[in-house]
Amino acid sequence: MQGANPVSFLFGDALPGYSSGAGTSIQEIISNPQASLDAIGSSLMNPQTIVNIAGQSFLANMGFRFAKKALRRPVNTINRLAFKPLALGVKL
Repeated sequence: MQGANPVSFLFGDALPGYSSGAGTSIQEIISNPQASLDAIGSSLMNPQTIVNIAGQSFLANMGFRFAKKALRRPVNTINRLAFKPLALGVKL
């Protein structure tokens, strides 16, 4: 995403009120893939960026693990009381 918010990453500057600014959008990657990949590669070579990405990945992983354990009972209750009687074969 390289500095773009999710909407501007997907749509670029096509939507009013959103601009990619210095970020890279999908439209820019499709129109000029080599320049976009060069920009992404050069920013990943920055050690500070790598540390930032690793830290965010670690925190996201820990958050998902905590949420999975914290929501285990409510999810089981929903599966047992809502989905099992419907016999849809679907679980959360």
